[in-house]
Amino acid sequence: MAFKYTNKNNVSMPLAVWLMHDDYDYDERTNVISATSLLKPLRALILSHQNKGLDKTVDIMDLVSSRMGSAIHAIAEKAWSNRGNITKALQALQVSNLDDKLVINPDKVEEGQIPVYIEQRHEKEIKDYIISGKYDLVVDGTVSDYKSTSVWSYIFDSNALKYTQQASIYKWLAPDRITDNAVHIQYIFTDWSAAQAARDPSYPQTRVITKEYPIWSVEQTEHFITEKLDLLTNYLNTPQEGLPECNKEELWESDTVYKYYKNPAKMSRATKNYDSLDEANLRLANDGGVGTVATVRGEVKACRYCEVSEICTQAQNLIQQGRLVLL
Repeated sequence: MAFKYTNKNNVSMPLAVWLMHDDYDYDERTNVISATSLLKPLRALILSHQNKGLDKTVDIMDLVSSRMGSAIHAIAEKAWSNRGNITKALQALQVSNLDDKLVINPDKVEEGQIPVYIEQRHEKEIKDYIISGKYDLVVDGTVSDYKSTSVWSYIFDSNALKYTQQASIYKWLAPDRITDNAVHIQYIFTDWSAAQAARDPSYPQTRVITKEYPIWSVEQTEHFITEKLDLLTNYLNTPQEGLPECNKEELWESDTVYKYYKNPAKMSRATKNYDSLDEANLRLANDGGVGTVATVRGEVKACRYCEVSEICTQAQNLIQQGRLVLL
């Protein structure tokens, strides 16, 4: 997929040069599917395959989150490649007798050594496709993934299933290196507030946190991959109008709200919001039927980050309904 870039926000040249830098190791083979792509909604995955030559318009400002994440991954990789840095970290953690046991990206592991694998790509053929994945870090059989994200993503745990699925695919690709049944997500919060942490004990108390998520068995993961590939093959040549639409979870759709206004002449602020139409109508009936109920459909956010949103008819319909605003 080719990209056309705009600069709607008048980004300066120093920032633009940084934001345009992209060192991702793209694979041009037509039957390769990355681990992250495999987690996309089926509709998005199929449309991406059907429109490989599509030109997508991207504003430079929209690259900020991606480039910040890339910068964090780059420094993490560099940090683990520096033996002196590892030694200093172990000293700060007051961990002894471990430095000489750690071996970085070894071809062979000797007895007593603790293998550390950094940014290693693996691939496996299945059903005429090649599944490819590059994990961030594996230490002594435990895979870690650095995630620069918002605090609310952590609090609501909105990506828990994706973290499990992605790590499970990594283990399926490299079961000899990833032997643990859990992934460690290394959260780095981009919007953390020390003041909020002081006020609210349920708020993350530090700017970086490690959280553990389960990994599926290799058999369950292969079943998941096989099922997704079968659906991809079955729908690959299906016109867009025949493709399954993305569901509420895949769209990151907020809940529909039913706003009750006791006085229809004053619609600036609802008297009360309800989660169901029945509740709102009951209130309307109890008030003698003089008010009114307005349905506000849930807002959709995932399409903003989808590569094929510009050509997706479902996304265009959501825009027309006022439920999606592409940034």
